[in-house]
Parts: sequence; C-alpha cells; structure tokens
Amino acid sequence: MVWSAAVSVPIETTPRFATGVPGLDRVLHGGLPRGALILVEGAPGSGKTTVALQFLIQAVRAGESCLLATSAESPQQLRSIAASHGWSLAGINITGLSEPPSAEEGLDYTLFPEAEVEIGETFDHLFSEVERLRPKLLVLDTISSLRVLAPTAAFHRRQLKRIRDFMAARDCTTVMLDEASTTEKDLRSKTLSDGIIELRQKPSSYGADRRALRVSKLRGCSYMSGSHDVTLAAGGLTVHPRLVAQSFPSLVTATALDSGNSEIDALVGGGLPRGSNTLIAGPAGVGKSTISALYVMAAAKRGEKCAVFLFDESEESYIGRSEGLGLDMRVEVEAGRIELRHLDPAQLSVGEIADLVVDRVEKQGVKLVVIDTLNGYLQSAMEEPSVILHIRELLSFLSRRQIVTIMTLTQHGIFGTELFSPLDFSFLADNVFLLRFFELSGALHKALSIVKKRSGPHEHTIRKLTMRAGGVDVSEPLTSFTGVLTGTPVYQAESIVPFP
Repeated sequence: MVWSAAVSVPIETTPRFATGVPGLDRVLHGGLPRGALILVEGAPGSGKTTVALQFLIQAVRAGESCLLATSAESPQQLRSIAASHGWSLAGINITGLSEPPSAEEGLDYTLFPEAEVEIGETFDHLFSEVERLRPKLLVLDTISSLRVLAPTAAFHRRQLKRIRDFMAARDCTTVMLDEASTTEKDLRSKTLSDGIIELRQKPSSYGADRRALRVSKLRGCSYMSGSHDVTLAAGGLTVHPRLVAQSFPSLVTATALDSGNSEIDALVGGGLPRGSNTLIAGPAGVGKSTISALYVMAAAKRGEKCAVFLFDESEESYIGRSEGLGLDMRVEVEAGRIELRHLDPAQLSVGEIADLVVDRVEKQGVKLVVIDTLNGYLQSAMEEPSVILHIRELLSFLSRRQIVTIMTLTQHGIFGTELFSPLDFSFLADNVFLLRFFELSGALHKALSIVKKRSGPHEHTIRKLTMRAGGVDVSEPLTSFTGVLTGTPVYQAESIVPFP
C-alpha cells in the first residue's frame, strides 16, 4: 500500500477478492485481501455460515476453485441453508479434515472429527486436499474443532500459523469461522489473523432483532471502520455501510422550492432553499403532513421526483387525505414522479433507511425527500444513543446533494405550553415550521408560524391555517391577538407590533 501525495488517503496496491455480499466490498474498500487469513466471528445464528457460503459462491462465479472444510454442519444442513436462499452448492468442494472425501450427490464431504484423531492426521488431510484442488479460497467452518484438539494455547497458535503460512505460500485466501470469545486460545486466532470481521445480533424487545457487522482489523489495507447495519433474509446477508456524507461530492445550488401556496411562501420568505432541511413540528392532527404534501405536489408538477417515507400511515391513507384537499396525488404517483413508501420501524434499522434514501437520490434522481415522521425513525433506532449522529449524517448527505428535505415531528400533547418532543431536532434543522391548536370563540383553530430560517429572512408572524374540502387556506397575519401559540389567544383592539 502506498500513499497519495495529494490527499491523505491510501492508494491500494493489494489485490482484492470480491465477497459477493452486497455492501461488504464497500466496507472493505474492494473486497478481502488475496492471500490473507480472515477471521469471521460471531455468536451462533449471527450468519457466519451464510456469509461464508456467499464468499464461496462468488468464487465459483469468478471461475476460481474453492474449498469448504467443515465440522459445523452436515451435508443435509448445508443443502438446507443453500436452498433457503435459492443457491446451489455446485462447484464448491466440501471436505472434512481427517477422512478421505466421499462424493455424495456430487459434493465432496466428510465430517470434521474433534478428539478422535491426532492433529497431524487432521492437517495432513486438509493440506492434501489443498494440494489436489489448488483453491484460491479456503473456508474453515469452524476452528473451534482445532481448538478442542489443541492441548495448550501455544500449540493452538502454532496450528493457526501453520495454516496461515501454508495457504499464503499458495496464494490462497483463508476464511476462518469462529464463535466470539475472549479465552486465551481464541485470542491467538485474532492476533494471527490479517483481518477480523465481527457479526453481532442485537435482541429487540419487540420486532425484528437488529444485526450489525464491524471490521476491527484488516492488516495493511484500508477499510470503513465502525458499525454497519446488516439484514439476513432469503437471498443471504446484506450489509448497509454506515453513511459517510463527506464521501459524496457537493452539487451546485439550484433554485428554491416553493409550496404552490403564496401565503405559505410569504411566511417562509420565498421557497425552501435547495440542500436545506425543514422540520415541521406540532401535535397530532395539526396539519404537518398536509404542508409536506403541498411541497411534494408542487415539486412533482414541475417534473421533479419526490420520495415520501411514511412511518405512521399507509400509502392509500396519504393519497386519500391529499385528494380530499384537492391535491391529485394519485396521478403523480402513477406517473412515477412521487414514490410513497411505508416503512415499519419494528422491522427496519436506521442503516437500512439510510440505504433507501441514498438509493433514491443517487440512482433515481429524487430531488425532494420527506420523512414522515421522525418519531417513527426514532423507533427504528431502538433507543440507540447515536441516533442524532445517524440523522445528522443523513441530513449532511442530502444537503451535499442539494436535496430539499422535509421532516415532520409529532409533539406530545394537544394544547397549551406543555407540548414536548421525544428529542430536540431544531438545532439540526435549517428551517423550522411550528404548528399549534388554539381555541377562539368556542371553536378549534390551527396556527402556523416560521420560527427559524437559516439562509435568509422570513416572516415573524402567525397565520391561521385552514384545511377544507378542495384546498388549504392561510390567513393574513393574526396581528390583533397575543398568546396564539399558548392555545388561548387574547384579542387586542390594536396591533401591538405593526405588520409592514
């Protein structure tokens, strides 16, 4: 590996081995180093065998010989795992580490014995298979069997070093699977390994468990550090690399996005600047989604693509409510200019959500992103302490790509000054819309004001917001009332602060 004089990032010279795992090569900056000894560790059920099979299947696709030496699964179990993902094991050589291989249904396979044979016989069999097949990828599933045969930690280290040196001399990439542990013998495998990939499974009190992957070591090579969300479903394991906004170039600023409602645009001081994010906060039912829908429709009518991620209502409910306000959203959805996507916070991690957003922006050319609501996004994070960092990075990415972002936030409570938010996001927002209910003359009304606009002037007034069949009305500034945002306004015969 050498370093570029122009930038402080390494220029890789180490040949890489593609993994076949979606997203993992991005984390590894190109794949596994060829000839390296890689340890993949995790608790039972974390996906070690699945990811190893993906490595092997990718090797077969690339026309390279590969070998799986296993003690963890029987032939039937391996076929069952492969079938559950729609895979075939054709082309993968499978063997044990003691007995000569047998050919059952075209697959070479013998079980890995643990204490029944001497370690010398075990290695002789493995190395003879390597000499016969000349694989470019060897997977050992699992090295716990080697650990059982080793009488001491020092002996176990010599075993692993022997494997590493033998395979490296034959330019074979070796992947060892093991359960995560901190015993002395287990730590030997970590010190000898050129790379370590950790698979973790985080239990959830409700909904799907969360999975994560971390590369904690990759000797002599660059990689993306940190925790990366993972999904394991039919088709295999998928890695969602953590979002790094600075890795995306900044685009040139375009014209602002208006709402299609002149009164709202007057409040905002024009349209929403490109690359800005807007927080619309207020209690349930006050009109947050309605205002976001106005911007979505205005953008779609100009031919711009929009992505609306819904946590709290279905696509049909969103369309039906919009149509009741005179917004012909179904036409724009069917034309492909608006995508409505319902997300289940019990099933999706924040990494998956970020991947969806990046895909819509980079591959589909979306110019407006709506997250409705941030409350649902927080539920996806499962009270993760770094959720603010997740949101900050996502907003930074959208800003660099000149995307207009609208986020709604439901505040707890209905009336008065006792409303509160699950988290304070206002410091992250470029623009903040505040909506409130207020009571006047025995009727319930809604108020709209702009409390923040980072990039320019805006009105500091409060206007009455009315949703009616066929449209949305915004009144002139309520200059004759005070205390509107408290929910109980007081009438003043004359305006206290003249409105120009």
